[in-house]
Amino acid sequence: MQRSTAVPTTASWARVPGGVGSALGFGAAIVATLLGWGIGAGSHPVVGLGLLAAVAVGVGATTTVIGAVAASAQCWGMYSGFELHRLGELRLDPASSAALLLLLGLGLAASLLGLAVTSRRECRPLAGSTPALPAMAGPLLLRPSQPHHPGRRAG
Repeated sequence: MQRSTAVPTTASWARVPGGVGSALGFGAAIVATLLGWGIGAGSHPVVGLGLLAAVAVGVGATTTVIGAVAASAQCWGMYSGFELHRLGELRLDPASSAALLLLLGLGLAASLLGLAVTSRRECRPLAGSTPALPAMAGPLLLRPSQPHHPGRRAG
């Protein structure tokens, strides 16, 4: 049995370090909070939660697990402090706690999925190696006009 001589190649998408992901999440959470207020999150906080969930997923998918957790926590801070409550007041009431779990779960899941996608390795044959399957000597299909076809009449 012949051993494969394929060389793994790395993915072309580099992950953002945790500190950069945290900063990116903070900036994006501010923009999402302002946008949420503009479209009605003050009276319907779920609108703002949806926007902040999109930030947690987007940043989480591109950064490390630590960066994703930090960005998700910052999204929760914006939600609890400015959309669910007012004037930056953070509370852990039932609605805020559920949002915290949701945002942390989404950010963490997106980061792990992003990690799985970027660590996937593709294999390419090593230059000058012998392929695992030998090349076919002839065509795959035999036609009746070919000498070894079972349906060919001798003539």
